[in-house]
Amino acid sequence: MRELRITDKLIITVATTGGLHGKKAHPKFAEQPDEIAEAVYESWNEGAAIAHIHARTRNEGRPTNDPDILHDIDRRIRDKNCDIIIQHSTASDFIPHLPDDKSIKAIEMNLEMATLSITWPRLAPISGEEKFTVISMDDIESSAKNMSDRGVKPELEVYSPVVMEDIYGMIKKGILKKPYLINFVFGMHRANRGYMNFYPQLLMHLIDLLPPDSLFNVTGIGSQELPAAALSICLGGNVRVGFEDNVYYRKGELAESNAQLVARIARIGRELGCQIATPYEVRDILGINHL
Repeated sequence: MRELRITDKLIITVATTGGLHGKKAHPKFAEQPDEIAEAVYESWNEGAAIAHIHARTRNEGRPTNDPDILHDIDRRIRDKNCDIIIQHSTASDFIPHLPDDKSIKAIEMNLEMATLSITWPRLAPISGEEKFTVISMDDIESSAKNMSDRGVKPELEVYSPVVMEDIYGMIKKGILKKPYLINFVFGMHRANRGYMNFYPQLLMHLIDLLPPDSLFNVTGIGSQELPAAALSICLGGNVRVGFEDNVYYRKGELAESNAQLVARIARIGRELGCQIATPYEVRDILGINHL
């Protein structure tokens, strides 16, 4: 049986801002750089070690991978003397008319981590229309190499069990470096056909598919956030919470803040015997250079 936890430290990622919804979903949804930085800072104080960053345009609040805006967000976070690990999203799915090769712009600065979606052909609603989206393995491998060349640690986003073979293929080619960080994303089936819903047996199956020398993280969308995160902790994994994925504290009750969601999962982790990993410790665990 695979050793479930490489470390007794629980890594918490906060995703304060995503690409699907905004202030209509929650009045405290962070869109502008100062709002995002403050939400990250509050979450860091509650135990988040990694901040998953999406950017929005300054006027319309539309999703963007504009390096200038991302740099502004990063600077504001660091200006708060916050040592949280900064992880940029490289997703282009929710950014209309953004060519896929432009999504890698999100790593063209001095950052520590970035997400890398390991996807396959699918139908997804973009700008109100269902569109067929294809990202080739050549593009995925090129992005992975680009991250490696820049010293950026990739978090591999898995939306379907079938793409685990692609991860093994990149490992065999020497594209990925140990330890591998793999994020299982549940609940996006409502926005993308071919993606997976959460249920316990599936998470346990995915854990069985993990390559050696890997850590796993779990992201649950909406009502799936808490049960997926709690089971991940029990099975030796790590967690992601935040308004990108879920704006509710419980059914019918909006969360007060991203920090409240972080505080809850940190409390659950401690009750289950984990220590909450600091950004310094996570840099050691993942092989990221210290600030």
